[in-house]
Amino acid sequence: MHPRNIYNVEPDFKQLATTFDSFKTFVKEGLNGRSFINFKDPNAVKELCRCLMKKDFNIEIDFPLDRLCPAIPNRLNYILWLEDLLSETMETTTKAKGIDIGVGASCIYPLLACACHPHWSFLGTEIDTRSMDYAKKNIERNHLEDRIQLMYNKDPDKIFPLDDEKETFDFCMCNPPFYESKEALEEGMSNKELEPYAVCTGSSNEMITTGGEYGFISKMINESVRLGTRIRWYTSMLGMKKSIGPLVRLIKQAKITNYLVTELTQGKTTRWVIAWSFYSERAFKTYSLEEYHPKCQFVVNLPKSPQFVIDQMECILKDLEIDYEKKQDDETITSTVRRNTWSRAARRQKRQKIIHEEEKREDLFTFVLEWMEDSENEFSGLM
Repeated sequence: MHPRNIYNVEPDFKQLATTFDSFKTFVKEGLNGRSFINFKDPNAVKELCRCLMKKDFNIEIDFPLDRLCPAIPNRLNYILWLEDLLSETMETTTKAKGIDIGVGASCIYPLLACACHPHWSFLGTEIDTRSMDYAKKNIERNHLEDRIQLMYNKDPDKIFPLDDEKETFDFCMCNPPFYESKEALEEGMSNKELEPYAVCTGSSNEMITTGGEYGFISKMINESVRLGTRIRWYTSMLGMKKSIGPLVRLIKQAKITNYLVTELTQGKTTRWVIAWSFYSERAFKTYSLEEYHPKCQFVVNLPKSPQFVIDQMECILKDLEIDYEKKQDDETITSTVRRNTWSRAARRQKRQKIIHEEEKREDLFTFVLEWMEDSENEFSGLM
């Protein structure tokens, strides 16, 4: 569980029942004196969700029993990890603007994120009118109409129904349907991909989609290529680890080199999040699974001071006639390479003065060098 997650300390059901009469009827006491609830009772699970949201975030929510009941620790984990990702790759995250793909009846991600960040705002999409109605009421009862906008997606085959081509977002998040069929859902439950001790609520469109979660996120990746930098970070939760490898391969095939995969664990449940970006800023400190790191990204410990390394790098780049930009803090160098100036053939051409500067060339690649200090006051370079 994320270190900043308040649910690292389990909720005290007995105390919660004292605070909320509506929860009291679901709380039992075991022989060991510990209070518990029946997680297979949908009414108990729903009331727990509602009470935690009110107690810990001052958010009031309601949703029908035939729609997904969000596990608050799990959802908060995702948001906290997003906080880390944005804070490391953006100048400021004070007024971040995000998209929640498929808000659901509870509208949990926008409500939770807005409660944690007073200046964040959201666009939430939904394909189910019943869930849309509940989400709208949840936004209104918490007076967040000015920060959370809902959009009904009339085309289920389209992930991002963005009409305004000038509108940009800092991130998107998504908890897609995991399964491709009812049979796959039943098999997943028997194999304990879902919490074996908890009731499974949710409509078919929340649990099942063509191609399962792989098919859904594949569409996200394909559409993201068209949208490009209109969204800084594209992210989605995953329910099955077997989906990660094929999705990473798809990202590579799309020539996206800036991506990461993380693991979110809460109690007996493990989920994963995959993220990718068309921006050059990369995440170094944000927790991610090393086995899925891009091969073009690496970190080295610096044997010399950062300033010494920066001076040497600038000399090398100037010698290679590679233009670069250096941020004012001197901790980042960014460059787009437009021609090969380092090979033997390139240096021979330079000596023979046969390089045509006016010739149009496509960008070869872009690189970013960053210097940062770790917790042990040692410096590392990230490329």
